Amino acid sequence: MPESPADDLRLTTTSYAILTQLALRPWSPYQLVQQRVRYFRYAWPAAESAIYREVKRLAEIGLAAGREESTGKRSRTVYSITDDGLEALRGWLETPVTPFALEFEAMIRLFAVPIGSTEQIVTTLNQVRADAQEMLGFAAEVRGEFIDGRNPLQEQIYVRALAVDFFVSLLLTVDSWAARSLEAIRRWDDLSLEERNRRGLEIITSLPLAEPGAGSDAPTLPPATQERRR
Repeated sequence: MPESPADDLRLTTTSYAILTQLALRPWSPYQLVQQRVRYFRYAWPAAESAIYREVKRLAEIGLAAGREESTGKRSRTVYSITDDGLEALRGWLETPVTPFALEFEAMIRLFAVPIGSTEQIVTTLNQVRADAQEMLGFAAEVRGEFIDGRNPLQEQIYVRALAVDFFVSLLLTVDSWAARSLEAIRRWDDLSLEERNRRGLEIITSLPLAEPGAGSDAPTLPPATQERRR
């Protein structure tokens, strides 16, 4: 297989996220940051400063090209993807995806409950619900833009619809989980440790999972994912 322009350039997922945006249309660094705030911060929360640095680096290594534009008395650099950038992006799409990972601080705090207080985890879960509902509000705005035909990426609606579906499904799941957890936690003070554990076992038993070794119906990982996790 011939070497890709991305070989030895140490491109990151942030690099490819920016190239993905540039493949759609040219953007200024400020516009790229706004798009990250609107979309990628939920899937790949790179710092805004990293985007400014990375788009310049992509231009330095030939995967993006910048041109100066004037808007009134001010000028700005607008970046577009190069042929080498497109080749690098297409090469990345041929590689196995990194296994799904969830960065969720509230879960770490939940594990710390035995050395904390009920009030602390209640506060955390209330914040989780508020954040999920705020993001659902954003998703409703994006849906409205597409329905009205005024989204900046209207021509990508067939793809963006799948992304919105994922985020809404995930956020509804998180919000529902936090609500159920709050309901269970509010009963803790009236229960012995033995009773809390009994109810916890009921929750675990009711989860819709196949038993280990249940045969063909048991969930399995794709071969590529199994190999990367060894």
